[in-house]
Amino acid sequence: MNVKHLYSIITIIGLIICIVLYGKGDLVLKDIGTAVLALFGTFLGATLAFRLNEQKEKNNEEKKQREALNRALFILIRQHNAIIQLKREMDKHSSDLHLAFNMPALSPPSYTDLVQHIADLEFLIESSNPNLLFELTIEQERFHQAIESIRVRNAFYVNEVQLKIAATGINGKIIALEELSSLLGERIFFGAMTGAKNAMSHIMDSNESLPKIMIKLRILAKELFPGHKFLNYEIPEIISSKKTNKVS
Repeated sequence: MNVKHLYSIITIIGLIICIVLYGKGDLVLKDIGTAVLALFGTFLGATLAFRLNEQKEKNNEEKKQREALNRALFILIRQHNAIIQLKREMDKHSSDLHLAFNMPALSPPSYTDLVQHIADLEFLIESSNPNLLFELTIEQERFHQAIESIRVRNAFYVNEVQLKIAATGINGKIIALEELSSLLGERIFFGAMTGAKNAMSHIMDSNESLPKIMIKLRILAKELFPGHKFLNYEIPEIISSKKTNKVS
């Protein structure tokens, strides 16, 4: 039982008592009027206090929700920036062969801080697009899979491919594809090719999907909280060549 209901019950009981006492002649009309005014004043004060406290709690909750949305957008922006840096390095190589054997080992940060706080966004379940919460979870997994694919490729390239190339003495030489496969052996040759192609595939998938979910989340945020500011992002290589993070 909340405070509002408690004071309502007390007021009703007080009025009943006044009516009973008046009927017995123990109270005059003036006393009833005074009692009713006192009870009404108490009830009104309690109601106003309850409403103000309720509105304050609602405002605080909405503020937390807006902060959670902006935090989620900021994480998506940073994730996309990270993916773009890796993609630009990979785009320098014109073929899968060059990508596998000429691209140096990349060393992306751990990005352990680029994790969506899904629990803070659970209020989206009650929104017009509840599936977006699940999509954010999938996008998070896709990003870390892309980063992990780079690490797997790097480890194989450094620990296997480079050592084998040094051992065969073919570094810097122009060699036919069939000869390269023979010199390196099928496991290392196809392992290098597969690792590079997998990494590129994951990077491309993440580069394509991150902007889409970013746009969807911002549209939903503006729908839930019209008139409030949310992070906006001009996607490099998609919207313009200029990279900007801004609030609008």
